[in-house]
Amino acid sequence: MVGAEEIVLFAIGGVLIDVDHYFLYIQRRRDFSIPGMFRYFRELQPIQHGIPYVGLCIFHTFDFFLLLALLANFYPQAWALLAGCLYHFAIDLFDLRRKGIIFIRPYFLVEHFIRRRSKGYPWY
Repeated sequence: MVGAEEIVLFAIGGVLIDVDHYFLYIQRRRDFSIPGMFRYFRELQPIQHGIPYVGLCIFHTFDFFLLLALLANFYPQAWALLAGCLYHFAIDLFDLRRKGIIFIRPYFLVEHFIRRRSKGYPWY
């Protein structure tokens, strides 16, 4: 049976996974404006097809999911948090596939370190 605590942690995991978009915005723009971050990514949407690699969203990597799974072995509540993150991640994958840009972000940290050396990165 799933309790209220698990439901809340699932919801938190599904939302907090996107905090890494804010980190990417701060890295790119050197700005801490939350409305500015939303504008930045909204304006990015139409041009994504011309961008080969957008950058690292650390909470959307398998490395992060593995870390959460390891943490869940010591704190069982983290399983619900991981489930929320994976649910969000699966929806993101379907959306990226629909847009034809499934490889616009890395899925492993090592992949990021290799791809960031590509010509044209950062693209902005």
